[in-house]
Amino acid sequence: MKILNLKNLSIIVGIIPILFFIYYVWQYTINVPFLDDNLYYTKAVVDVNKSQSFAETFKIFMRQHTITEHKTPVSRIAAFLIYKITGKLNFFTFAQIGNLTLIGILFLFWRFFRKHAWHIVYFLPIPFLLFQMQTNENQFWMGCAWLYYPIGLWQMTTFYLLSYQKSRYFIFAMLSAVFVTFIFSNGMFVFFPATLILLYQKRYKDLGIMVMIAAVCLTIYFSNYMPSPIVPPAFSIPNILTGFVLMLGAYVDVQELHNLSPFTATAVGLIILGLLIYGGVWLLNRYFKIIQTDNSPKTSDILFIVASMIALCMSAGAVAYSRYTGEHGFEEMFASRYRFMSVLLMCLAYLFSLLLTKNIIRKVVLAVFLPITMLLYAYSYYIWHDYNVFYRERLAAATFNFKFHNSWVLYPFDNDWTNQVDVVNIEAIKTGVYELPTLPFTPFQEVINKDKVQYISDLSLKLEERKDRYILKNETLNVENPLEISQNIILKSNRNTYLLPLNRQRNKSRKDYILHQNVFWKGFETNILKNTFIPDEYTIGLLKVQDEKYEIKYSNLKVKL
Repeated sequence: MKILNLKNLSIIVGIIPILFFIYYVWQYTINVPFLDDNLYYTKAVVDVNKSQSFAETFKIFMRQHTITEHKTPVSRIAAFLIYKITGKLNFFTFAQIGNLTLIGILFLFWRFFRKHAWHIVYFLPIPFLLFQMQTNENQFWMGCAWLYYPIGLWQMTTFYLLSYQKSRYFIFAMLSAVFVTFIFSNGMFVFFPATLILLYQKRYKDLGIMVMIAAVCLTIYFSNYMPSPIVPPAFSIPNILTGFVLMLGAYVDVQELHNLSPFTATAVGLIILGLLIYGGVWLLNRYFKIIQTDNSPKTSDILFIVASMIALCMSAGAVAYSRYTGEHGFEEMFASRYRFMSVLLMCLAYLFSLLLTKNIIRKVVLAVFLPITMLLYAYSYYIWHDYNVFYRERLAAATFNFKFHNSWVLYPFDNDWTNQVDVVNIEAIKTGVYELPTLPFTPFQEVINKDKVQYISDLSLKLEERKDRYILKNETLNVENPLEISQNIILKSNRNTYLLPLNRQRNKSRKDYILHQNVFWKGFETNILKNTFIPDEYTIGLLKVQDEKYEIKYSNLKVKL
């Protein structure tokens, strides 16, 4: 009875992080494309609708992204299918389907886990690792959800199918390898570990086929290839190695202790590298029959883990090469979209540790991993919540701005890339490919746009000028839950109206949460970029939408942009 209760409790505890993740992402995802989503997906669907032949359509899906080396036909086709099925290109639906990849990864790890006689309680760290907010860009940025998550799933699926030898598995492994190659550029790293597995297993016929498939895929991928302009200013092996190790251990980066991040991440990164090296040496010993013990882990298990770790390390190395010496230095190694590689490596390191230990030591491994993963899971929501709210609010404000200015007003207006993004979306809306979402202020958009500046109030706003922006601050206004009450900064001139998001901060004192269930402090801080708006003199105000009513209060502050 005790074992049964522990099993049921473990199942309940394991489901909780998954359900909360689904609820949270559902609440904060919005049907607005962000950054590269416009040129990856909106442009592809618009152009496919205009294409005159299958060959032309194929070229559109296979087209290289405008500013990077990536070709993303799989996600472009998925976006087009959503458009054909639903009648609109819906980025909310697109993101939710992309996030389902995490369920696939969880199932793959569960299949691996069930091959061993471990109690289900040992599986609990895995859902707490996968379904967290440390990788929040991947959850809300549609392109990331369809690029980083699927690569992890399909690369590991390929290695799983090859490691556990069955003749019919090879065909599916080969298809999986082809599929992941055309998800994103890092997908092509699947072939090197796959060939190592086949070489290890002495499956030379299958190895030859896999090499030929790799050659064909890479030839197609690099046809009409243009090198990315985003390259490091100088090749530096120490920088690449430093960034590489940092990325491997990025999962343990704690934002409020960020000065310690290089040390903690490096330590964990070196541990992961140590496990990878140990696995490689173990496989070589096994291959040359130096060791043969009945108590050793199964070769297929080690093959799967080592191959998966190699592929993830190759991706981490590629990012370290292209990003570490860039504008943000080591900070870029902790970007949430890249952090998923570290999360998967932690999952693999944990399963590897279970394989290598027994009885009491295995319980010690669980006792270390479970509290760490649970604490960092909860902390990830706490530390990233204000960012996720701000992300949603600025996309919501962008829909208002696009309606009246044919621009998202998220980037400098004199930038050529910005112009490409806006032109694509103008055409998408005009042709019915995409439709701006309905939001709390949508019924009042016209009257807000035509509203005249009147009833000047003392909003206790402070304005600080910097080189490229103004910073608008307030420390007294109550900023409520954005899912219930919509609030925006409003810039109003005689000719133009813009909405800007509030950049709220989480309530560190807990006072407002305990008394009013408000997770934010009073006050906000908003950036007003100088080269983003149509030049004019603007009055600064505050828009509030609540209970299907709106209210605008203007301050006595003006800003000339």
